Amino acid sequence: MRHAHTVLFVDDEVNILKALQRLLRNEEMNVLCTDRASEALEIVARDPVQVVVTDQRMPEMSGVDLLSKVRERQPDLVRMLLTGYTEIDVAVDAINRGQIYRLITKPWNDDELRATIRQAFDHWDLKSEIKRLNQVTREQNFRLQDMNRNLEAKVRERTKQLIAKHQDLRRAYVQTVGALAEAVDAKDAYTRGHSERVGVYASKIAREMGFAKDFIERVYIAGLLHDVGKIGIRDAVITKPDRLTPEEYEEIKRHPEIGARILEAVDFLSEVVPCVRHHHEWYDGSSRGYPDRLRGDQIPLPSRIILVADTVEAMTSDRPYRKALPLDIVFAELTKFAGSQFDPMVVDAAVRLLGDEGEEFIQKDQKFDIYEFIES
Repeated sequence: MRHAHTVLFVDDEVNILKALQRLLRNEEMNVLCTDRASEALEIVARDPVQVVVTDQRMPEMSGVDLLSKVRERQPDLVRMLLTGYTEIDVAVDAINRGQIYRLITKPWNDDELRATIRQAFDHWDLKSEIKRLNQVTREQNFRLQDMNRNLEAKVRERTKQLIAKHQDLRRAYVQTVGALAEAVDAKDAYTRGHSERVGVYASKIAREMGFAKDFIERVYIAGLLHDVGKIGIRDAVITKPDRLTPEEYEEIKRHPEIGARILEAVDFLSEVVPCVRHHHEWYDGSSRGYPDRLRGDQIPLPSRIILVADTVEAMTSDRPYRKALPLDIVFAELTKFAGSQFDPMVVDAAVRLLGDEGEEFIQKDQKFDIYEFIES
């Protein structure tokens, strides 16, 4: 019987391959095996394989070398290393050259290996669907700029389908969220990685304020998704290097509402929706805040944290119209607008962190360790 998913195992020990076939014989997947790396490259070029799992030490070439070649020729394949050799240099080499999804050691746990293979297929499905969605979104924005509502409905529906399919896999859910944020940031080279950094900064501020892990995770996810509504804003406005016209500014001010509408269709993001909708409200209820001119405690606390994190990230990043600003100016701006634009308690926490960590706080390559929260 042919299944939708195929995994290829590569190991020079035939007994290992037979054991893997027995282990997965009742799973809904196709299992291919070979004891030669050269044949493995022929198989992935010829057959619809989604996941490759290889041993490290083999006569023709190492597993890392094989995965590196697979990555060059078939970059979308999910790559994993199965080995009894756990030296740190092997793991680092596998990550750097093969960009592996997972490192599995021998002897393996049967249940864990089966679960890992299933998760690898889910990961491949997610990447494929997100890639397709990104292409659809770009084409629609290019051809149908006057039909934003239809575009939003399609994104909502596709997002609902993705989340419904993988709602029991929180790791897959976080990967989906991250990919959506990257799709938004990719519209503008100057904001690439912006959403991830805002999520990380916001989570650090929440941790400094002494909140529990579930709240910190929610703040991170809301920060990661705070600009997802920009999917529905014209590229010409998102990437414009000059000052926006009043009409364009009104258009971009719609992104918190668009983002909330996109996310409200997903059940397990219900707590994130108001955080995304209100991340541009001013603490004093000023008309400069939007969309609802909430004030003080009416504004969700994650939104108040995200606004400070968003401001810090924007001020410390290069933009078409200016270079990144030094930390002393960031300090001054946060302090100046505490009580008007920003919640003073959030500003106090951010200022403490910036004072303690300095430039380390705004390192551009930081990531949020979501697995610490999932597994605890």
